[in-house]
Amino acid sequence: MAERKRPLTPVPPDGMEILFFYQCPHCGRHVPLVSPTEARMVPCDACGQGFPIIPVDEHGLQYIRIMLGNGRAAADPDFL
Repeated sequence: MAERKRPLTPVPPDGMEILFFYQCPHCGRHVPLVSPTEARMVPCDACGQGFPIIPVDEHGLQYIRIMLGNGRAAADPDFL
């Protein structure tokens, strides 16, 4: 006989990352990077050419994470 499963309770976020897009100067594609806090060369995932990026401010990222409780405060209150 098949075992009856309980319906799952929705799970709130327990962490977050911030995604930034950098436009490739060679082909124009928007390359996604997760919180790049160091200057470096990145390869374009479309054309394969590398290009240097300007990093994002780590203090600004920390502020956003604190304000959103590392993602927990971003949960839709109608689902809590």
